[in-house]
Amino acid sequence: MENFDMETATRYLIPAICFIVVAYCVKHLLQSKAPKVTPACLIDELTGEEYLITNWETSIGRSNACDIVLTYSTVSRFHAVISKHKKGWVITDTNSSSGTAVGKTRVKNTAVIKDGDAISFGGIVLRFRIK
Repeated sequence: MENFDMETATRYLIPAICFIVVAYCVKHLLQSKAPKVTPACLIDELTGEEYLITNWETSIGRSNACDIVLTYSTVSRFHAVISKHKKGWVITDTNSSSGTAVGKTRVKNTAVIKDGDAISFGGIVLRFRIK
């Protein structure tokens, strides 16, 4: 009889503990908020158009699947990605055919970008600004 009681207790205790752990995890997942990104933007100084960057990674290109769509024939479909890292904002050229440059320096893989940098996407120059 004593084994039956311990067996019964174990049968109910383990699922109860699992339920409590799952409920605790779900509660904290629902309450937690993703860290916010310091907003930045790209500004086309010729047209005045501003492209807001609020994600940790923002894709730039001619394709409608990109976060920022630049409808110029010299811009590749998936041209570059701007992302926020510990060291600041970084731009990555995604093997675009016409290249990406920060100032006069062509981006080979990645480059750190700072507030006020001129970034060229296939000859289209946009100014990077941190808000």
